[in-house]
Amino acid sequence: MNVGESQRLYGTYRCPVCGHRDGTELDSGGATRMLSCSYCQSVLEVHGLGAASNRFEAKLAAATGKA
Repeated sequence: MNVGESQRLYGTYRCPVCGHRDGTELDSGGATRMLSCSYCQSVLEVHGLGAASNRFEAKLAAATGKA
Protein backbone atom coordinates (compact mmCIF):
# COMPACT_ATOMS: atom_id res chain seq x y z
CA MET A 1 0.00 0.00 0.00
CA ASN A 2 1.32 3.45 -0.91
CA VAL A 3 1.80 6.28 1.56
CA GLY A 4 -1.44 8.25 1.88
CA GLU A 5 -3.52 5.47 0.34
CA SER A 6 -6.40 4.39 2.59
CA GLN A 7 -7.48 0.79 2.84
CA ARG A 8 -11.03 0.03 1.69
CA LEU A 9 -13.28 -2.61 3.22
CA TYR A 10 -15.89 -4.47 1.17
CA GLY A 11 -18.88 -5.96 2.92
CA THR A 12 -22.60 -6.57 2.89
CA TYR A 13 -25.47 -4.98 4.76
CA ARG A 14 -29.21 -5.59 5.01
CA CYS A 15 -31.71 -2.74 4.61
CA PRO A 16 -33.73 -2.44 7.84
CA VAL A 17 -36.77 -1.22 5.87
CA CYS A 18 -37.22 -3.83 3.13
CA GLY A 19 -34.68 -6.54 4.07
CA HIS A 20 -32.75 -6.31 0.78
CA ARG A 21 -29.10 -7.36 1.10
CA ASP A 22 -26.47 -5.38 -0.82
CA GLY A 23 -22.74 -4.71 -0.78
CA THR A 24 -20.62 -1.59 -0.58
CA GLU A 25 -17.12 -0.32 0.25
CA LEU A 26 -16.13 1.74 3.28
CA ASP A 27 -12.89 3.38 4.39
CA SER A 28 -11.13 1.27 7.01
CA GLY A 29 -11.00 4.19 9.47
CA GLY A 30 -14.44 3.41 10.89
CA ALA A 31 -16.24 5.89 8.66
CA THR A 32 -19.99 5.88 8.22
CA ARG A 33 -21.35 6.09 4.70
CA MET A 34 -24.72 7.51 3.70
CA LEU A 35 -26.36 5.69 0.79
CA SER A 36 -29.74 4.70 -0.60
CA CYS A 37 -31.03 1.15 -0.62
CA SER A 38 -30.88 -0.04 -4.23
CA TYR A 39 -34.30 -1.68 -3.84
CA CYS A 40 -36.56 0.66 -1.80
CA GLN A 41 -34.46 3.89 -1.97
CA SER A 42 -34.51 4.42 1.83
CA VAL A 43 -31.59 6.59 2.96
CA LEU A 44 -29.29 4.53 5.20
CA GLU A 45 -26.25 5.05 7.41
CA VAL A 46 -23.86 2.12 6.92
CA HIS A 47 -20.80 1.41 9.08
CA GLY A 48 -18.39 -1.47 9.49
CA LEU A 49 -18.35 -3.92 12.38
CA GLY A 50 -14.55 -4.08 12.51
CA ALA A 51 -11.61 -4.67 10.19
CA ALA A 52 -11.90 -8.46 10.50
CA SER A 53 -15.59 -8.52 9.51
CA ASN A 54 -17.10 -8.38 6.03
CA ARG A 55 -20.51 -7.45 7.47
CA PHE A 56 -21.74 -3.91 7.83
CA GLU A 57 -24.57 -2.53 9.94
CA ALA A 58 -27.23 -0.34 8.33
CA LYS A 59 -29.77 1.88 10.02
CA LEU A 60 -32.28 4.39 8.74
CA ALA A 61 -30.59 7.78 8.41
CA ALA A 62 -31.72 10.46 10.85
CA ALA A 63 -31.76 13.20 8.18
CA THR A 64 -33.99 12.99 5.14
CA GLY A 65 -32.81 13.55 1.60
CA LYS A 66 -30.93 11.75 -1.12
CA ALA A 67 -27.67 9.95 -0.44
